[in-house]
Amino acid sequence: MTPRPVTGAARPRISEPGLDRLKTVLGGWRGSLLDMGGRNRLLNFRHTRTATLEITSPDAAAVLHGLAQGWDFALLEEREDDGDDGHEEAAQEALFLPENRGAIPTGGLITQKTRPTALHGALRLLRNKSSQMYNDYGLWVLWLGVGMLDWREVGAQETSSAPLLLVPVELRRDGRTGQARLYPAEGQEPVHNPALEVKCDRLGIDWSPVTSNDVAELGPVLTAARHIADGQEGWSVDERVVLGLFASYKEAVYQDLQQNEDRILAHPLVRAVALGPDAELPPDAIEFEPPELDCIDEVQLPERTPLVLNADASQRQCVAAASTGAPL
Repeated sequence: MTPRPVTGAARPRISEPGLDRLKTVLGGWRGSLLDMGGRNRLLNFRHTRTATLEITSPDAAAVLHGLAQGWDFALLEEREDDGDDGHEEAAQEALFLPENRGAIPTGGLITQKTRPTALHGALRLLRNKSSQMYNDYGLWVLWLGVGMLDWREVGAQETSSAPLLLVPVELRRDGRTGQARLYPAEGQEPVHNPALEVKCDRLGIDWSPVTSNDVAELGPVLTAARHIADGQEGWSVDERVVLGLFASYKEAVYQDLQQNEDRILAHPLVRAVALGPDAELPPDAIEFEPPELDCIDEVQLPERTPLVLNADASQRQCVAAASTGAPL
């Protein structure tokens, strides 16, 4: 179905009450995309036991600088107390201390994990989950969160943490060592945290001094964020780097709807869907001629119609194995 194009000069006008109602409907659609609560990891990052990593060494600038060549994860020694969770938690807390960041000699990335089994398990989980999400839904969810804003709303007792920048990465298995290496994700671009910009806008805080800086320039981003944080009670910026699963596509759609609101409101299809019979459109604005059902195979030949199968990652793995003879 292709609606009749409406030029700027001939675009049907809408009354003020209709326009106000249309803006209200669009605002509802836009607002329904976002979760500004504590469950949104882009605004309230918390470490989980197995699916997040804190990169404690080297520092953020060095991590980003060496990412193109790929980062190994520092080898950890097996310990006799490998099952002592209390020792593990104490060691993790020590690595979070600012004075310990970057001070540990390393041949790779140091994380809060002190046991090889815990580190490799986390890397395997992150690699598998991010690959499955991309294969099933086409969404990239494995990111480095670089720089962390600790913030809270006025009157709130608890502080939340939100990454300033999101850098897309992927974990590849090194064919020589069999260990995971961290690389930039192909076909993806670093972005400012879109949820943080929306949240600050709702709090009446101008976040544009941060987002106006190039995402490739970490220093200016941190400086601008610290300047804003200094003006807010209980806010601070820390040069942390975390690796985890973040979903940011809804925030991107939100910003697109906001930045292109006038064009969206003027489109006849949007008006028709939002307001129905009250859209105030001319009768011929979205007219189309549907094909007769008895000649649909002539309009679109069956052999040229793409067949889309809703196969998940495990099914695709089975198909690939069957076609190549490789073991599952």
